Amino acid sequence: MVMTISGYEFEGPYSVETTVIPADRAAVYVIICKASDGKHYVKDVGESGEIGIRIANHDRRPCWERNCDGSLFVYLRYMPSSQGYTAADRRELESKIRNQYNPPCGKI
Repeated sequence: MVMTISGYEFEGPYSVETTVIPADRAAVYVIICKASDGKHYVKDVGESGEIGIRIANHDRRPCWERNCDGSLFVYLRYMPSSQGYTAADRRELESKIRNQYNPPCGKI
């Protein structure tokens, strides 16, 4: 499935608990809480050149869990260097989303 976040298409939702994400791909990620009220809330935004490793071992995961009374999901926008994207491009998109949603976990 695809979800539009800040005007960009992201793949997901993928369960933070059960999905194995390819380790060596570059992407921007958005952590979403599907709350008990059925609504979706942005809890964190980030980027990595090794997205699977980053999500699996994330230092802010306790913050995600504290701030979600439902299920945690990740949405991904793959931005590989083979398609001309740079780490600066990923950071720029991360900043745009973070500024729009002001998630409770993480800072740039």
